[in-house]
Amino acid sequence: MPIAALFALLTALLLPGTALAADPAPLKIGYIPVGDCLQFYVAEEQGYFAAQGLAVTGLPMKGGAVIAPAVEGGELAIGWSNTVSIILAQAKGFDFAFLAPGAEGVAATNDVHALLVAADSKIASVKDLAGKTVAINTLGNINEAAMRALAEQAGIAPDSIRLVEVPFPDMAAALSKGSVQAALVLEPFVTDAVSRGAAKILVPSPHAAFGNPYLIGGWFAKKAWIKAHPAEAAAFTRAVTQASAFIAAHPDKARAILSQRTKLAPELAAKIVLPRFPETLAPAALQGVVDVSARFGLLSKPFPAADLLAVPGN
Repeated sequence: MPIAALFALLTALLLPGTALAADPAPLKIGYIPVGDCLQFYVAEEQGYFAAQGLAVTGLPMKGGAVIAPAVEGGELAIGWSNTVSIILAQAKGFDFAFLAPGAEGVAATNDVHALLVAADSKIASVKDLAGKTVAINTLGNINEAAMRALAEQAGIAPDSIRLVEVPFPDMAAALSKGSVQAALVLEPFVTDAVSRGAAKILVPSPHAAFGNPYLIGGWFAKKAWIKAHPAEAAAFTRAVTQASAFIAAHPDKARAILSQRTKLAPELAAKIVLPRFPETLAPAALQGVVDVSARFGLLSKPFPAADLLAVPGN
């Protein structure tokens, strides 16, 4: 090999952000097949994981409640979860930490949740929900904290609203049947239900109490795993950051990828609200979620959000 070519090869291998090694590092990732995990689809489709030397296997799962135990048990290296589930795990002594930027909610521009009522409902405000039943996807998560905050703001006791677990895809039907009187719904089910005339929006920004912006969820791993696998952790973070930049620069292409990967109708994928996908982890975007969780008894006391953030070396 000519000296110049050899020098160029060695230089490329030593540059930060290059692939880990000739043999890709296997990595199992747990994700939820919704728009909040768009970074994962984009990183796969655009080849960002492969370019970082990772052989990623993605496992679609129902939510953080099943992803977290899989990460804890070593079945997954990295998973996606809403922030409250990881906050509560931290309080119980688990060593989880967010290692890559995830999905952020921004009032008025990136509200991916909405509190819905049936299209013919007489309920006009959150105050009217006292004594009523409201659907959330999982108890003890970010949506329970949001409902408690909404109740307090409306001047009613948080416990006066009965919360029940209903999967997001089934919430519109539950509203229509009258088994629940309101539902805290996630995209694409918000846009689908409202556009079909099955529901109407009662509160467009139900998570406003967490701050603006606030971290909806993100990519997490065990701190021990991050310490033992710094190269893989940093490579994953770089790939996800590249995906965030792609989504911001090419929103239409990103929505097309979302449609393909989730089997979402292209016309619906084009209309739904997406979260913002930041390129950095900011403690301020998580601190409000920690504080609200503590205020409403999901957490015994608040702690610094930075305790839950682990940014691998780049």
